[in-house]
Amino acid sequence: MATIIDTPSKRAKLAPRRNPYWQGISGGRGGVSLGYRRAVKGFGSWVAKVVLDGRRLEEGLASADDDGAPAEALTYRAAVAAALEWSRRQTEALERRGDDGAAEPTVASAIAEYLGARERQTVSGKIARGRMTNHILADVAFAATKLSQLRSSTIEAWRGRLAVRDEDDEPTAGQMAPATLNRLLTDLRAALNAAAERYRRELPAHLPLEIKVGTRAISVQTVARKQLLTDDEVRRLVDAAFGVDDDFGMLVIVAAATGARFSQIAALRVRDVQAARGRVMMPGSRKGRSRSAKAAVAVPLSSAVLARLAPALDGRRGDEPLLTRWAYKRAERLKWERDRRVPWRAAYEIERPWSATVAAAELPGTIMYAFRHSSIVRGLAAGLPVRLVAALHDTSSDMIEAHYAAHIVDATEELARRVALVA
Repeated sequence: MATIIDTPSKRAKLAPRRNPYWQGISGGRGGVSLGYRRAVKGFGSWVAKVVLDGRRLEEGLASADDDGAPAEALTYRAAVAAALEWSRRQTEALERRGDDGAAEPTVASAIAEYLGARERQTVSGKIARGRMTNHILADVAFAATKLSQLRSSTIEAWRGRLAVRDEDDEPTAGQMAPATLNRLLTDLRAALNAAAERYRRELPAHLPLEIKVGTRAISVQTVARKQLLTDDEVRRLVDAAFGVDDDFGMLVIVAAATGARFSQIAALRVRDVQAARGRVMMPGSRKGRSRSAKAAVAVPLSSAVLARLAPALDGRRGDEPLLTRWAYKRAERLKWERDRRVPWRAAYEIERPWSATVAAAELPGTIMYAFRHSSIVRGLAAGLPVRLVAALHDTSSDMIEAHYAAHIVDATEELARRVALVA
């Protein structure tokens, strides 16, 4: 059969119709075919077709390079190559799946696999499940998107349907904060990248780039996350926390003394506190892509801090969690009573006691992460090397320099003044 779709001029003479004009390109009858669907108005589009084990599979490829087509439109030769590559992936996918009838991976299936693995590894997986269910899986059209058809524009269209408030706006019910969107995008990117790696033989080679572009974070400049506390304010918060609950007070004093993240503090064991040496061996965080555990870092503790931690050390085995709290159960007449001691696990567990703490300390609006910022700045102000401050806080020198540049300048200026020549 003569080729009637290989040039824009030939395609322009074709009558518009719903069924594509097909051209066999490999394997003869029942092999791979390239189709051209003529639109009533504007430019047409390419379609690929293949028959495998009696199954007919079709997939839209891209726009054709007709008059008025977008820049990413494909020529006939490029469409042939794309159709052959698509058919190869379908063949490999069929071989991998066998006859189990497994469906082609989608955004929803990628998220399901990701959440299953994450929930087995960490309790924060439940928080991620709620976030991804409410904002990704609830968008049926996006969730049903096949990964083979996923484009950055598809992800951006989904993002455009989310209700995200501006940073300077007051919080409104139903609207998502920019920082929350970035956490959601991080989870989505991780889920899609994991699926792209697992199904790499049957998915387009350009998919990782589409994911990277579509899930890039938005700029966030939240004032609250830059809160710095004076030494007096730190003491007021620690005292208030002990006033609210001794268990919570111990968690707060460790956060104030070390500047560590909640996940690091929750992971501490009794043996990590080395009272005789005046320090705590702080475990590394789970941030980053390294699969190997980070080495613990020795963080100095004052005698006052160690004294307040003493009840958590006395008579306990070294492998027990250092910081624990009471779990409650319903008793008779729907009253709550203490049940057992459990370790701190998820960050949301601190919300109520922290709210009570800032109210008692008369420091409304203060976030617990301010302990970390304040600890970093305190180290810089004391003249500690940037690399040492970074190591003590389980982060990089680049991060310190990028986010605390002004404090580094102030600290180095003071050091330089101390050795300045006195006339």
